[in-house]
Amino acid sequence: TEAFPAMQETLLEFRAGKMLLEGKRVVPDTRKGLIRITRGEEGLVHFQWLDRTQNAIEDDQIIFPDEAVFEKVNQASGRVYILKFNTDDRKFFFWMQEPKAEDDSQLCSSVNNIINQPLEFLGDEEPDASAPLQVSEDMVEDDISSRAGNLTVTNLGAEAISDVTSSSGPVKLEDLQRILSSIGPAEIAGDPDGGLELGDILKPDLIMPLIETLPLEERLASYLPEGQWTPEDLLELLQSPPFRQQVDSFTYVLRTGQIDLSQFGIDPSKYKFTVLSFLEALEDSVSKMS
Repeated sequence: TEAFPAMQETLLEFRAGKMLLEGKRVVPDTRKGLIRITRGEEGLVHFQWLDRTQNAIEDDQIIFPDEAVFEKVNQASGRVYILKFNTDDRKFFFWMQEPKAEDDSQLCSSVNNIINQPLEFLGDEEPDASAPLQVSEDMVEDDISSRAGNLTVTNLGAEAISDVTSSSGPVKLEDLQRILSSIGPAEIAGDPDGGLELGDILKPDLIMPLIETLPLEERLASYLPEGQWTPEDLLELLQSPPFRQQVDSFTYVLRTGQIDLSQFGIDPSKYKFTVLSFLEALEDSVSKMS
């Protein structure tokens, strides 16, 4: 539980199992599952999958507006859906476990409405379409594993895989910057520093020279899982989707002022809530310690 951030509210939830992509086949996980879309305390939207029997969160994806889409997989002869990201190759398959198949399209529409809604409007009241469906547990206790066994998914050939993973085009960096800057404090709207993100700094071409000249592996060892870390491993970590999500989250809470700068040894009265100002503050703090 400690591995996942605290949630502020649940926006939508419905029963669905997850599926695994093995080669060109999609194989169902027979467990009873639950898709839950929540808003975290940091204000971001989380798409989660839970093992319903254990009431345990196994997957947690942060989704920004226009970053992902939830849709039916037409190549599968069953109630199979996919969450696919426009910004990278992440894709997650699910199979519906709600008793009424006719509700699937409504749930799919509700998911897309929520995950693609501008962040500043998430607090507004939504129509009933986004509310969790009230379905008694007795209606779905019948035979989950049996239905999973009968769930036939056609062999996804190269053309189908391409169709499943294709999108209307990747979200460009400037688009994401515009989205995030638009929800920041009003005073930074015209600030030239406002569009800079931590993700712009933590790029391989900027980090590699530091790794080659500074003992970063030693300095970072206490913050990394145990084991040997090579420069290549560090670069792979910096480019991984989970790390990028955390960097985006930190950028967001920094810009919106939802962070106590004093925990970094920074005087909040002397710096602005922008990435550039934050980095300048850290540099000044290090200079003083030196």
